Amino acid sequence: MIRYYSLTGGILLDKYEKVRANFYDKIDENAHASTYEGTRDLYYAEPEFTGKFMDICAHFYERDGDERALQKGMAVVNSIKNNIRSDGYIGMLGEGNELKVFSVWNHAFTLYGLTRMYAVTNSIEIKALIIKAADWIVNTFSCDNHPDILEAANKGSENITCFFAMLSAYEATGDKKYLDFVGRIIEYCESTDMNLLSFDSILKLRSQKGIEMIVVYLGVLKYGILAKNSRAIDAARRYFEEIRLTQIRNTGNGTIRESWTENGNSPRLMPTEDKPNETCVAVGIIELALALFYVLKEAKYLDVIEKTLLNHMCGSLEKAGSDFAYYQGNWGKKIYRTAGGAYQCCRYRGFTLFSYLNDMLYHFDGNTLIPMIYSASVFKCGGVICEQTADYPKSDNIEFKIKAEHKIVLKLRVPEWCENYSVTVDGKETQLAAEGGYLMLDLKEGEFFVSLYLEKKPRIQSHLIDGKEYLSVTYGPMLMTHDTHFGGELWQRLSSDARFESADTNGEAIVKLCSDEMTLVDFASAGGNDPEKDLYTVFIPKKQL
Repeated sequence: MIRYYSLTGGILLDKYEKVRANFYDKIDENAHASTYEGTRDLYYAEPEFTGKFMDICAHFYERDGDERALQKGMAVVNSIKNNIRSDGYIGMLGEGNELKVFSVWNHAFTLYGLTRMYAVTNSIEIKALIIKAADWIVNTFSCDNHPDILEAANKGSENITCFFAMLSAYEATGDKKYLDFVGRIIEYCESTDMNLLSFDSILKLRSQKGIEMIVVYLGVLKYGILAKNSRAIDAARRYFEEIRLTQIRNTGNGTIRESWTENGNSPRLMPTEDKPNETCVAVGIIELALALFYVLKEAKYLDVIEKTLLNHMCGSLEKAGSDFAYYQGNWGKKIYRTAGGAYQCCRYRGFTLFSYLNDMLYHFDGNTLIPMIYSASVFKCGGVICEQTADYPKSDNIEFKIKAEHKIVLKLRVPEWCENYSVTVDGKETQLAAEGGYLMLDLKEGEFFVSLYLEKKPRIQSHLIDGKEYLSVTYGPMLMTHDTHFGGELWQRLSSDARFESADTNGEAIVKLCSDEMTLVDFASAGGNDPEKDLYTVFIPKKQL
C-alpha cells in the first residue's frame, strides 16, 4: 500500500521543518565525503555520523523526491567507492587497528548507510559495496583463529552493534550468510556474560553502555523478526521493559556518563557536568520503542515515545534546528548544542529522528488505523483519509476527520497520564473504556468526525533527594520546571498543595502554568529564552508548613 503521512501544524512541524532546512542548506556533503579519505587516528568517529547522514539523505529523497538529497548521499557513496580497502574494510583506521576502539562501530554505520542508499537507487555498484563491507565483518569474525567479537570497547558491546547493519545487508542482498552470521554470534553470546537472550537484568550483562546496548537490541529484535525467532523478540521486549521501568526518568531519558545505573530513574539532582541523559540514548529509546510497537502494537511504547520526544528531544534541539545537546541535566542552564570538539553522534542521531517524524505519525495495516503521535497531520492510504486537528500537547482536544471507502477500526491511545477522557463520533458521545491503552471505534464506510478529549491536570509529586523534600510537576505528557526567566530564585520553594492554572505562553514556551507562588514552563522550553542567563530546575524545594 502506498502511504502518505504529513505533519500539518504544531510544534513538531516547526522543529521538523527547521531540521529539514538545515539538512538542505547547511550540511556540507563534501565534508562528509572526506570522511573516507586517508588513514585516521584511533578515536576517529566520523564514519558513524556519515553513515547516519546517508540514511537522512536516502529518507529525504524517498519523502521529498528532491534530487539534492540524492546528490548529497551519492557524494558520500562515491567517496566510499574510491577509498574502501580491497578487503572491504571502511572503518578508516590504519592496518593493525581494525578491531580497536570505534572501528567496527564506524564500519557498521557506514554499511547501514550504504544499504539505505541502495534502497533508493537499486544501484548495482552500491550493492557491490554492501557485499564487500559486509563480507569483511563475516570474514573477520569467522576465519580460522578469528578474534573474539566480545573483546571490544565498552565491556564488549562495541563490535556486536554490527547486528543491525548486517541484517540490513541481508535484506539488501538476500544473502543468508549475513542472517546466519548474526544468529551464530547471538548464540555464542549465550555462553558468556553477554547473554543477550537469557539475561536476568540489564545490569548483569557485561556492558551497560546505553546507546550501544540499545543498538545491539535493535539488531536482536530485527534478527527475531527476520529469522522468526520468538526468543530474540522477547529478549528485546524484556530489555526495553527494564529500561522503561528502572532507567527512563521524568525528562524522558536515562543514563549517567552514558551508562545504565542501579536505580537509574530514582529522583536526583543532575547538573549537565555529571553527563546525564545523553541525547543518543533518547533517540535510541524512541527507536527501540518504535520497533517494538510495530511488532507488539502495545500503547505503552507510544507513551514512551511521546514522553521522550516532547521532553528530552524537543528540549535538546537548538532553536534554529542546527544542533542537539550531547548531555542534558535537570537543573542549571539548558544546553542546546554539542560542545566544540565533541563527537557529533547526538547531532546526527537527533537529525535522523526528526527527519523521520512524519513516518511515526500513523500505523495502518489495511483494517486498523492507529494515530501514533497526536499532532496536526494528514494520513492517506488504502482508501482511508484521516485529517487530524490538534494543538497538542497544549490543548485537551484532538479532532479527526475521517473518510473511509471501507470499514476500519480506529484505535485511539489514552496516554498513561490521562485519568479523564471521552470520545464523540459525529457529536455523539460513546461510552467506551480503554482496553490495553486504546479506545477502539468500529467505523463503517463513509465520513466521520471523531473528537477525543484527554483532560490534563497539573500533577504534583513529592520526592526525597539527599534527605531533603522536593516536588515535581507534570501537565499531561509535559514535565514542568521552575525557570528564573519567569521570576523568582532558582531554589525558590513551592507548596505541595499549590493550585496551578494554564496561562498564555506569549510564544515563550509550549505550556505555561501559573499559581500564586510561581510560574512553571515545560521542560522542553525551560532555560531557552536567554540560555546564557536563565536557570531552571525540574525538582523544586518543598515549602515546609
